[in-house]
Amino acid sequence: MASKSKTAICNLALSHLGVSKEIGNITTEKSASASACRRFFDDAQDEVFRDFVWPFANKYNTLGLVAENPNNDWAFSYRYPSDCRRLIKILSGVRKDSRQTLVKYEIGIDDSGKLIFTDQGEAVVKYISFVSNISFYPTDFIMALSLLLASYIAPRVTAGDPTKLGERALRNYIRSRAKAEANALNERAEDEPVEAEVIRARS
Repeated sequence: MASKSKTAICNLALSHLGVSKEIGNITTEKSASASACRRFFDDAQDEVFRDFVWPFANKYNTLGLVAENPNNDWAFSYRYPSDCRRLIKILSGVRKDSRQTLVKYEIGIDDSGKLIFTDQGEAVVKYISFVSNISFYPTDFIMALSLLLASYIAPRVTAGDPTKLGERALRNYIRSRAKAEANALNERAEDEPVEAEVIRARS
């Protein structure tokens, strides 16, 4: 999978559905396949970003304060990051949070867009960001995206999908995402749980 581009991902999606005629340029081509891919690509891309904590898209950011005491429930409101696709947590100062240290928050909205309500001052968040540069996408993300896209475009490019290739693509998407999660775990070195440290010290 050497080529990394929107057109290449769309052609990979088509290949999952047994469509051999490739798209030359997803931006300009007027074929039915290109039209279907343009219709669903952005939605599928956003969904894949939201469905899993992709390590390559991890981002930390200091939130922009909107108001103090914005309502009776929370001490602060902050602007939701425009590139955030999945909010992971507000940093508490403890790397591995427990139930006691986890910072509580709630998502809301005002006339300017999405908000994050919390009692944490000078809040810093960890989240999955939207990465627009496709050359940064790892192979497992590209495969997952192509499979989900295939599930969306199947009815349009296979004359109603009588053999249910779209359903098969969706099942394979779920499997590919599970594999990506396993790969991500192998690339992390987390702190040892406090309980394990205590047990080791007693032995």
